[in-house]
Amino acid sequence: LAVGRISKDPSLNLGHRLDYVVLQEECETSRALIRFIDFGKFSSAFIGPLNPGFCEVATLLGENWNKALFSWMCVNYKLDSTIHHSPFARTLPSPTQVLFTIMKYFKWAHVGIIASSEDIWMNTANKLASALRNEGLPVGIVTSMHKGDKGIEDTWNEIKGVGSIRIIVLCMHSVLLGGEEQAILLTKALEMGLADGRYVFVPYDTLLYSLPHQNNSFNVFDNNSKLREAYDAVLTVTLASGERTFYDAFAEAKESGEITRDLEVTEVSPLFGTIYDAIYFMAMAIDSARRKGVRKLGSNIAQHTKNFSFPGFSHWIETDNCGRGLSNYMILDTDGRGNQLFPTHLVDMSSGSVKSLGRAIHFPGGAPPKSDSSCWFDPDVLCTGG
Repeated sequence: LAVGRISKDPSLNLGHRLDYVVLQEECETSRALIRFIDFGKFSSAFIGPLNPGFCEVATLLGENWNKALFSWMCVNYKLDSTIHHSPFARTLPSPTQVLFTIMKYFKWAHVGIIASSEDIWMNTANKLASALRNEGLPVGIVTSMHKGDKGIEDTWNEIKGVGSIRIIVLCMHSVLLGGEEQAILLTKALEMGLADGRYVFVPYDTLLYSLPHQNNSFNVFDNNSKLREAYDAVLTVTLASGERTFYDAFAEAKESGEITRDLEVTEVSPLFGTIYDAIYFMAMAIDSARRKGVRKLGSNIAQHTKNFSFPGFSHWIETDNCGRGLSNYMILDTDGRGNQLFPTHLVDMSSGSVKSLGRAIHFPGGAPPKSDSSCWFDPDVLCTGG
């Protein structure tokens, strides 16, 4: 869909006909890296990788091959240094910066991270921990979900054993889009009395797409009162959509005949929109480089992502004069009873601020987790005395 629209876009002058090949990335990190090395001859640029475990190596290879990488999944903070990593560009704001902005607003500094046992999520958790520690925040624990009922209980006991944690990031598939592990994990937290408001749980993967929530019911809660109650302790952070939701934009593309597959909108992951935007983002970079007179396109096209402004799949895409994404995010919350999510705050990445939308967050027990000292969020002040 993206390639088809790019070829018809009169505002873009790429100098080449854009085509694509889907390169299957292995689930295991070591095998994915070996596979990626084989991809060098297949493409002129990459949308990916999806596994943060080898983003730095992939970027070095891209530099050697003179090919750019455009990724939404690489949470590795070292890649933001353009001096060392010129072939790399983020197609979304850094998830770490989004989380940091929210944590600073609520003064929740102490964080724990639980990941699914899959390589991609464990690597995400470890790279996220490194990035948050680089911001000066205390990451108390990074652990994976142990197997079986007893194993999940042990996971939560590990978390309980670490004092003063306020926010727990869940690196796994969202329960709202069929993530069974997250459902089991949250239900066990409720059974152990840990969904009582002492922690806020934040799903990581909803940061990577625009979750349709307006007038949308999440059926996963309908016949599961325990999960519904547990999800009251969750704050869902997702990309803010524009006037159209992801479902609206997908339905329009189907009606216009651009998407011919016989799929209901609810059968498609909103990650579709993120991938679409990444491909368009790359096309904008090629166009920008050509306009600036760059004749030989290669890894340097990743450096031409500044001051973008174009319509993405379901929301407007903008970057600043350093190429950083300025997309807004929403904090969504349930009321603890129904099956809908409601926006409570807007996270404005252009100003690094959080704005209340006039609806209070419904915390279990009626109060948020304790706040931490603001010294954690001030780079010029050393936190002492705990």
